[in-house]
Amino acid sequence: MKEMIKFEHVMKLYDKKPVVNVEHLVIEKGQIYGLIGPNGAGKSTIMKMICGLQETTKGQVTIQGKAYTHTNRHQIVSQIGSLIEAPSYYEHLSGFENLKIVCQLKNLPIEEVDKALEEVGLSQHKHKKVKNYSLGMKQRIGIAMALIGRPPLIILDEPTNGLDPQAKEEIRHLIRDLPAKYGSTVMVSSHALDEIERMVTQIGIIGQGKLLYQGTIDNFKQHQSRAILMRTSDNQLAASIMGIPNVIMTDGAIKFSYVDDNQIASYLKKLVKANIEVYRIYEEHKSLEELFIEFTHDLTLTGGRVL
Repeated sequence: MKEMIKFEHVMKLYDKKPVVNVEHLVIEKGQIYGLIGPNGAGKSTIMKMICGLQETTKGQVTIQGKAYTHTNRHQIVSQIGSLIEAPSYYEHLSGFENLKIVCQLKNLPIEEVDKALEEVGLSQHKHKKVKNYSLGMKQRIGIAMALIGRPPLIILDEPTNGLDPQAKEEIRHLIRDLPAKYGSTVMVSSHALDEIERMVTQIGIIGQGKLLYQGTIDNFKQHQSRAILMRTSDNQLAASIMGIPNVIMTDGAIKFSYVDDNQIASYLKKLVKANIEVYRIYEEHKSLEELFIEFTHDLTLTGGRVL
């Protein structure tokens, strides 16, 4: 069994309106899966259904080949570590005492507390009361609660929220190491898409409750509109000679839709023959965040599209 998480025809209704409507979602074991989408797209609801915190209105959520039922819910949930929306803790207790309670609930040995605190860099603050923790330290204790006992499935909603740049990189590094180090599968969400790009192996894009894309970041980028830019000694004449439709003149360059290498070679032959010097040819590269904005900006008008 390679599948860790599987959604089949899953729908969640609030006030008779679908907030999640996912036909098919699969996350294989060992993946770091980034769930991204605008606010209100359904990300947290999906995570809650995976963690057994919410029931589906329709369809089936399967974890490690087991579908949720009223009798096996506790067994499935015991294999999941999660941080969803915000950490939950007792402020009047220390970090160590909070994690000790989690150990007792999960029937884990007390030694797991120190291991989890060390993982998130809180060993030196384990006896400090959580009410005296900074925002970043509180976020770390929430992550430690999710990691304790090294569960096979870890769900992290905005795990780097409130952390300074160095702490964010430490947590990203920790997450990237989880599959190889502990054999864990990770689902992570973040509004900072540059962070997602540096952490995950797969992404799922959610819009209006629907799964619009699932796959690698590279494949997603290849599906989006790309452009070629060319700088020459005479851009206007070069564009005319090449006969490119819908050409744009921008920043001293010719900009046109992506074409393959053979077509570029054909264009260059024409320009050389016309004695036009070509100074530079380069492909326009956009960040995941830029492509995501382009991909989702018209969802309200189109009702969603699927790649």
